[in-house]
Amino acid sequence: MLSGFFIAVALVLGGLAVMRFGIFQIRKFKKGETKVKKKGSEQIAFIIFFVIILGLIIYSVNDLLF
Repeated sequence: MLSGFFIAVALVLGGLAVMRFGIFQIRKFKKGETKVKKKGSEQIAFIIFFVIILGLIIYSVNDLLF
């Protein structure tokens, strides 16, 4: 039971770290420090990755609370 708690906490912290990295990338993009190529496959891959991370965060919080 305690190991499940640590796994849930690790998933939440990992998701927060990924979100923080995304915030840094958005700030760099707004300043014009990064260039983004508009490719459909890259956008689809990013959306899939984002949905997976979001799902893991929701799953972890749900497991942690209930």
